[in-house]
Amino acid sequence: MNYASLLLLLLQAIAPRTAQNPQTILPVQMGYRVSPDTVLIAQPFDLFIKVLAPKGVRFEFPLGPDTTTQNGVRPIELRGEKVVSMLGDTAVALYHLVAWEVGTRPLRFPDVRVTFEGQERRLSLGGASIFVKSVLPADSSLRIPKPARPLIVLPVINWLLWLGLLAAAIAAVLLWWAWRRYRNRPRPPVDPYVRAQQEFARIEARRLLEDGQSEEYFAAMVDVAREYLVARIPGVRRSDTSFELLRAMKPRDGIEAELPRLLERADLVKFARAEIGREEAREAGLALRAVVDHVEVRVNPESEVAKRIAAAKERAA
Repeated sequence: MNYASLLLLLLQAIAPRTAQNPQTILPVQMGYRVSPDTVLIAQPFDLFIKVLAPKGVRFEFPLGPDTTTQNGVRPIELRGEKVVSMLGDTAVALYHLVAWEVGTRPLRFPDVRVTFEGQERRLSLGGASIFVKSVLPADSSLRIPKPARPLIVLPVINWLLWLGLLAAAIAAVLLWWAWRRYRNRPRPPVDPYVRAQQEFARIEARRLLEDGQSEEYFAAMVDVAREYLVARIPGVRRSDTSFELLRAMKPRDGIEAELPRLLERADLVKFARAEIGREEAREAGLALRAVVDHVEVRVNPESEVAKRIAAAKERAA
């Protein structure tokens, strides 16, 4: 056997032992940081894990802390899910945690597993912990509790009284509604002649002539006469001027012939501020009342005034 064959056999014998040597250690570095390192109960904090390893290494971070309960409470709890990111040959894991017991609490995380070409290495976080401080004072015996509050005494509600008040309120509303309907009920129309006589009497009761208000007295009497003519004579409207009213009415002989002069005089008093004496206003008022009577007899021969005037004429004859 020559020297080359002997060297080949030697290399074949050594090579398997080198590949299967369990003592080969992966060049891996790991560090962690807890921020902040002191918290209150239920105050969130973060755990950062950083692993530096050669290219091609596979990392496996734990899902979270050990969930084994102590006295029915989980001392450390994960909020949400872990966040893992790669920066070149560096892996970083972030955990959002919260503590539920006071004192120094170990985080109790499973090991981080690193695998490369069939070799595995476990990295422990055994030294990671968080200090949870209490919110109680150093000496809780100095705290004096407030005295107990008295028992809440609920008032006894007199339902009969409230029901009586409610029934009275409903009855009052119904009475008000009935009174409103009664007050606003449609009333039978008033006969134009009767209404005119009522308005004449109301003007006389104001004693305008005695108070020196002859112009107002005369204008009011003319307005009552115009309203009567609007209601009795077809074609006469409230918006008619004196000329339009006379043209639609066509006054007859007798007292009706005085109507054009009375309306013209009224226009001067209303719109030109003409003055009128007390006696003249009184006579004009009597004439307007006579015009209303004459028109009523002409357009409604069966009216009471027509019968009264006819009886007066018979007595005079």
